[in-house]
Amino acid sequence: MTLLVVLLVGAGTASAAATTPPRNTVRPTISGTARQGETLTVDPGSWSGTQPMTFAFQWRRCDTNGASCANIIGATTKTYTVTSVDVGNALRVRVRATNSARSATAISLPRKVVATQAPKSVSLDSGRSTVVYGRPVSLFGSVANGQPGEAVTISEQRLPAFSGAEVRTVATVQTAADGSFNLAVRPLIRTLFRANDGQTTSNTVSVDVRPRLSLRRIGSHRFALRAMATRSFAGRYAVLQRWIPRRHRWISVRRVFFTRAFSGVSPTITSRAVFRARFGGVRIRAYVRQSQLSPGYVPGVSNVASA
Repeated sequence: MTLLVVLLVGAGTASAAATTPPRNTVRPTISGTARQGETLTVDPGSWSGTQPMTFAFQWRRCDTNGASCANIIGATTKTYTVTSVDVGNALRVRVRATNSARSATAISLPRKVVATQAPKSVSLDSGRSTVVYGRPVSLFGSVANGQPGEAVTISEQRLPAFSGAEVRTVATVQTAADGSFNLAVRPLIRTLFRANDGQTTSNTVSVDVRPRLSLRRIGSHRFALRAMATRSFAGRYAVLQRWIPRRHRWISVRRVFFTRAFSGVSPTITSRAVFRARFGGVRIRAYVRQSQLSPGYVPGVSNVASA
């Protein structure tokens, strides 16, 4: 009989030891940026007691000192997205730990929401500030404080106004996960580019355009020079230049006048000049000065040929 009592007392002691209630040893903490639109996450902290242990969460909105708290309806998961109502307040989380013995609670330190959502901004840049007529140039930019997949509209303004169009839409592109976007464009004349995401507009990017000049031999000491742009060069001239090896420089020789212009694929106009050049195998090229260009273009130079 005595032996039986001892065994029962021992079993009761073991059962009690196996059902230790939860006790918080390290306070719950809140991580993340406390700003409107951002997501915060609670760490339940450390707990002693019988395992397994489950946790329940209740986010609370408090005054700036972390007092006078009230439960936020529906905010009962480990994460919480900060709303405009939270701005200027502090947030806390009540964590309830439960095991086979009973439940216990612990409250996180207050986390102040110090700012509203940062305003959205759009930036834009180009791979080059000057491009040859008909050649592509890359526009690239990013949307800050936006969401992936946002629609960004690229618009252009040609200077001077081309075909009566002041501002026109080029394309609409989608932002990547990091907010970046890009687009290849082919400006026809000096063009100002902008990017718009809703009501948010980027800085202005200016891309200058050079006429596309092509120099080639068409006979014995005869050459043809072509200029491609949206304007006719007929009646204007290019300067023929030759390379002087010992001086390591180009020098101007004479003027070459464009006598004809004809329309290509709209809106391209090709102007043509034919001339003779005989310099004993030296390298030559053609250069169009600013004074001979239509508004909207910058000086350009042709490829190099041998005369």
